Amino acid sequence: MITLVIPNYRRADLVRRCLDSVGPALDALGQDAETIVVDDGSNDGSASVLAADYPWAVFMVLRTNRGYAGAVNAGVGLARGEWVLTLNNDVTVERGAISELQRVASGSPEIGSVGALMLFAEEHRRDTINSAGMGLDRLCVPFDRLLGQPAGAAGSRPVEVFAACGGAAMYRRSMLDSIGGIDDTFEAYLEDADVSWRASAAGWRCVLVPSAVVYHEHASTTKHGSAYKYRLVGRNRVRLLAKNATTGHLLRFFPLMLAYDCSYVLYAAMADRTLAPLRGRLRGLREWPEYRRRGQRPRRPIPMTRVEGLRRALKRRQTWLG
Repeated sequence: MITLVIPNYRRADLVRRCLDSVGPALDALGQDAETIVVDDGSNDGSASVLAADYPWAVFMVLRTNRGYAGAVNAGVGLARGEWVLTLNNDVTVERGAISELQRVASGSPEIGSVGALMLFAEEHRRDTINSAGMGLDRLCVPFDRLLGQPAGAAGSRPVEVFAACGGAAMYRRSMLDSIGGIDDTFEAYLEDADVSWRASAAGWRCVLVPSAVVYHEHASTTKHGSAYKYRLVGRNRVRLLAKNATTGHLLRFFPLMLAYDCSYVLYAAMADRTLAPLRGRLRGLREWPEYRRRGQRPRRPIPMTRVEGLRRALKRRQTWLG
């Protein structure tokens, strides 16, 4: 059985489009499945309206806003499925996407998660990759693979990746339980990288399924370049390092990491006139001892790619901005 978990905060219009695409995909799946929409403290009455139009979905209403990761965790706590598929509310799925994810996921007991091929939803970019799974470079910077490239660049066969983008990722429930689940203190951003880092260190595999296609209205809920997003990404980057990076790796790459992060903060200050990335990182550093203790032990090295650097980060930004 598969459980779909769709978190939402005050965007009933997006949830409606998402559910309209999920219905046919579940029909094509041809097996038991449940859909849980978690209203993350919207307090706008949208959950009641949507529940009347989609009686086959379960609507869970949180009284207070817990952030994306907290809302997903609330849904996972209610889930009955052996697999949990997390979907952003701004994602729509092709009819065969969930079936393809399930087909590949069931292929090996070592697979802990599978990810869909995420394309941009805008009409002029529907053949452009938003995320073909995630990679992790030696500076411990997670990145969306093949971002901005044509959909065909992802190939046709499943391929092992560092992480599945949480906007359309299917997790084995036993894997989540074994590594301690999703860290909802991350609130939003990089919580999917944290899950996969811990899972990889524990021996689980993550696979991208190019035949499972979804479309993403990028940054429709939180704008790219906003101070809110900058702050959370900066804080969570430091938390990610504290929890997962081995001491040897930190010592070896610290000078390059420092140079990268200083350049990133300076660029954001000049381009977007915000110090939010710096504030986020400073908070993360203050929390370093706490998150170092929270990390999974023993910490083990995992495969990482070569450093792509700031130039590649700027190119990714240009693609996100369209």
